[in-house]
Amino acid sequence: MSRGTSRALIIATVASSLLVALAPHADADAVAVPAKLVERARLEIQPAGHAFKQITIENPLGDVRVEGYDGTAIQIETRKQAPNEEALDRLRVSLVPNTDGTVRIKTTADGGRELRPLARGAVRIDLIVRAPRAARIEAVSSSGTLEVINMDGGGDLDSGSGRITVRNVAGQLSTHSVSGPTSLAQVFGSVDAQTLSSDLDLDSIGGQRLVATANHGKIEGRRLRSRDIELTTMDGKIVIEAEASIRGKLVVSSMRGDIDVRLRRNGVLVVRGRGTKVNLGATSRSRSDGWVETQLGHLAAGVTPALVEMRSRHGNVQFAIIE
Repeated sequence: MSRGTSRALIIATVASSLLVALAPHADADAVAVPAKLVERARLEIQPAGHAFKQITIENPLGDVRVEGYDGTAIQIETRKQAPNEEALDRLRVSLVPNTDGTVRIKTTADGGRELRPLARGAVRIDLIVRAPRAARIEAVSSSGTLEVINMDGGGDLDSGSGRITVRNVAGQLSTHSVSGPTSLAQVFGSVDAQTLSSDLDLDSIGGQRLVATANHGKIEGRRLRSRDIELTTMDGKIVIEAEASIRGKLVVSSMRGDIDVRLRRNGVLVVRGRGTKVNLGATSRSRSDGWVETQLGHLAAGVTPALVEMRSRHGNVQFAIIE
């Protein structure tokens, strides 16, 4: 079957689906919705000499999903979408595998003075990448969803307004988002998560260090077990449930947001709070420097307690122990 015939079948199918969907709402003044061409492709890359150790993905045109599996090859599924044949022909997915085990995948839309500009949102490329679990993922997206699951090599993920979702990932991980929400679950390794104006959701994070910053957004966490935790917002609320590590440190701070920390402790624990209103429990005492402090457990000679420090300049601070 020729490429043109294949595309004709695709557009006919899409057009038919559109007609079925629009039929209940059709009227005499209805405006026809132009059908879109969709082109799908699959590609598999076998390692040449070295196992794949790093995959770099740049896709400003759509979603990116990376799934780890037990194989050695990289399997790529692409879905291109455009309003017409000419626009579809301008969509490109470039692939550069290197002998050192690194691979670069990049999407582009051809442009130039002689070509008609493509309207924003008129074209799209979505990628699904199945990769060996041990590979490190470095991915950049714009407004599309960026999702990484079942990987063991960590990664560096960067998004503009799209959602970042990470699940069941080991290794050092960093995420950066401008306005898209970030959700991290079952991450085992040091984490650095930053967002400018969206929320951060953390679930089952374990490792040496967890740093999370939301400039204008809420941070919510459950089952946080990292040894050293630092959470910061400007005007967003911070609500977490964590487990204190022996000799670990938990620092939670906000400029204008409330702070609510529930902790399961192991060993001796020192808790300090500072805010508009501070509630650390019945055994807390006020210090001359403005901090409220409480100690849980007997501090013996040579024992370094775990430390919890919470502060909000214009918000309330609350702390409770989980039994």
